[in-house]
Amino acid sequence: MARKRKTAAAGKASDAKARALRSRLNGLIAKARKGQAAARKSAARQVKVLQKRQAEARRALARLGRKGGAASGPILGGLQKAWRELDVAVRAGAKRFRETS
Repeated sequence: MARKRKTAAAGKASDAKARALRSRLNGLIAKARKGQAAARKSAARQVKVLQKRQAEARRALARLGRKGGAASGPILGGLQKAWRELDVAVRAGAKRFRETS
């Protein structure tokens, strides 16, 4: 009989430990779920902020593209003129070099 009492007491103790561990595990799972939900909300907020910034950047880039297109004509004309003048100067210098050699 004494052996049955010891076995029963040990069984009750292990059941109590199992319940305590189960309770702790359930608490940890609940905490993890709350953390996961908070992380999802935070990520969703960050995505919205980044999407707004992306839209603003796209609009700014479109504005710059339109302005750049309008300015490209005069810039290109100036570059072509400078290139022609440089070409003339190089050819004249090469001609003088050949004449003196």
